[in-house]
Amino acid sequence: MRKTLSLVLAAAMLSTTIAACGSSNNTVTTTAAAAETTAAAETTAAAGETADASAAQDFAGQTLTISTFSFNAELLQKNIYDPFMEQTGAKIVVETGKNAERVTKIEESPENYDVVIIGDSFAAQLANDGILGNIDRSKIANLDSIYDVAKAPMGEEYGPAYTFNRLGIVYDPSMIDVEIKSFADLWNPELKDCIAVPDITTTSGMLFYYATAAAFGLTPGQDDDAIFAKLEELKPNVVKTWTSANDTITMLNQGEASVAALLDYSYTTAKQANPDYVWVNPSEGNFAGFNMLNITKGCKNKELAEAFIDFYLSKDVQQA
Repeated sequence: MRKTLSLVLAAAMLSTTIAACGSSNNTVTTTAAAAETTAAAETTAAAGETADASAAQDFAGQTLTISTFSFNAELLQKNIYDPFMEQTGAKIVVETGKNAERVTKIEESPENYDVVIIGDSFAAQLANDGILGNIDRSKIANLDSIYDVAKAPMGEEYGPAYTFNRLGIVYDPSMIDVEIKSFADLWNPELKDCIAVPDITTTSGMLFYYATAAAFGLTPGQDDDAIFAKLEELKPNVVKTWTSANDTITMLNQGEASVAALLDYSYTTAKQANPDYVWVNPSEGNFAGFNMLNITKGCKNKELAEAFIDFYLSKDVQQA
């Protein structure tokens, strides 16, 4: 647990903002698109060129099983899975679900998975429990093209981060009379039955835990009982403890919640439905984490898994 908490604390200091997250439990076998895939970005940069070379290997007849988030499934299918299968001849099986449930399934049957795409704290748990395998960095040429902080967040033996995400507050100003400027403002009694907050088992949950600590001058690892007491005090204001960002956005759109602690990418999605939603950079500062690409120990298709990770980091995918 100590390694997990220290990793999340380090991630909480980051402020780069792109992400994907999800919830519902589902397994899908994908098939290559019949139409030719058009690159979403120019391929003149080294990252784009090396991605093509890496993915172009012949993996026909092999199957890659991935545990990942459910958010933006259609875009992932279009921009990642279909073009990767088209270039390699491999088949991809995608299993999605809530983070905690996915960790349980992976730990029970690690041999059923090749690639694990999950948030930093959950990746640290899997690493601590001996579930994640070592990657061959010489097979992932696009590592040279990503931010240094993303190259080896858990050490050289494990996989890279591919997105960063920042926790903030989203609210509908037409539904409340309170101006929100900080995480501490969420405890305002005028917000009774208005707020949706992340469950501790979600990617956002640990970040909200650290944000709560900062809001009240508490220290994670030392003042944990006091932090949980503060979360208990928030309950009258909480209309939903969410495990699905998608469902939370729906609640905002339908007026079932007026305020939500969400990651920045969710605000982008929510704002498409209502441009009047307000994003708050809380006065306590930014709390951010990252999502990671890893392989399981004893991965049956290690070369294919590493080619997939390299493809995921490519310029075309990152800019899609």
